[in-house]
Amino acid sequence: MSSSQEIDQRTQHLLKVLVHKYIEEGRPIGSRALSRDSGLNLSPATIRNVMADLEELGLVVAPHTSAGRVPTASGYRLFVDSLLTIQPLHISQLEKLREGIEIKEDSSHILETASRLLSGLTSMAGLVSVPKRDVVNFRHIEFLPLSHSRVLVILVTNEQEVQNRVIHVQRHYSASELVQISNYLNSTFEGKSLAEVRRMIVNELQEAQQKVNNEMIGAVEMAHMAFKSEKKPTGDYVLSGETNLMGFDELSDVGRLRQLFDAFNQK
Repeated sequence: MSSSQEIDQRTQHLLKVLVHKYIEEGRPIGSRALSRDSGLNLSPATIRNVMADLEELGLVVAPHTSAGRVPTASGYRLFVDSLLTIQPLHISQLEKLREGIEIKEDSSHILETASRLLSGLTSMAGLVSVPKRDVVNFRHIEFLPLSHSRVLVILVTNEQEVQNRVIHVQRHYSASELVQISNYLNSTFEGKSLAEVRRMIVNELQEAQQKVNNEMIGAVEMAHMAFKSEKKPTGDYVLSGETNLMGFDELSDVGRLRQLFDAFNQK
């Protein structure tokens, strides 16, 4: 089914009501329920005829005899593409989202928080897509000394994306040494892609070792650890609240639920 124009307005409306009720209740929707909630003043018999037409089109299916209908994958696709009405969030929901997300946090934590909040608002799985970037550019880096030969790395990429990580170094670095190293890296690599920065750092490390330049070796080794430790994207999305899906009748079968979770893991 490629277009809602292939079915009339009444049929579209009944399909829309069926999908909404099925999402809310998680069980097959019968003709009497659609007759009561559709607002069209149609008899259950008339609605059964419409459901039969939708079933022939592959948009709904009856999982059991006299059990009502559920939308198929094609029915969901038609609903999303042509019938879905986006309603604005309530003010209290918007405030909950604003309070839950701290812009100062690193991007990966923001995505995880957004997914978790979305799952909480919908009582379903919260799926947040990860922005795709062809090139990640280096903007700024800072090093702060910690105890036990550890250094906190603050890495800024693109415009305002901040990542924090802790690296372990082989010797103690004073605060002034770390400032000198960050100043060198910022002046040398600002605006370059991270891939290019990594290549240049490897080359400079080899040159410094050949020249036995201990000060330069320290700076470049620090940069090598910082960029090598950069968090890799875990995928194209962040998912939370998968267990909420277990409350739906169509997913009560363990085999189907396992297939769904496997699909999440594969992407």
